[in-house]
Amino acid sequence: MTLQDKASIVGIISTCFTMAIVLGKWLVVTPLKNYIKEHTYPIQPNANGGKSLPDIAKLVIEIKTLLDGVNYQLNKVEDRLDKHIEHHIEGRLQ
Repeated sequence: MTLQDKASIVGIISTCFTMAIVLGKWLVVTPLKNYIKEHTYPIQPNANGGKSLPDIAKLVIEIKTLLDGVNYQLNKVEDRLDKHIEHHIEGRLQ
């Protein structure tokens, strides 16, 4: 067997290996990507008419911000109420 024959065999094996990889990608990876895309559609940004997972995350952040403001106002009211009660208690003690 000559060097040229060995090179031809290596070339044929390389070609077959490359074809097997391309065929494997076409038969396995492409359907897998399609499967993943199909099953993750409900959580994609533009899915479900604006009811996707990122939209829900934004809504949760907005609700948290709103509740933080309500909590701040409630603390102010509690402080005023405590001061008012203390004022009346001190007035009775005198």
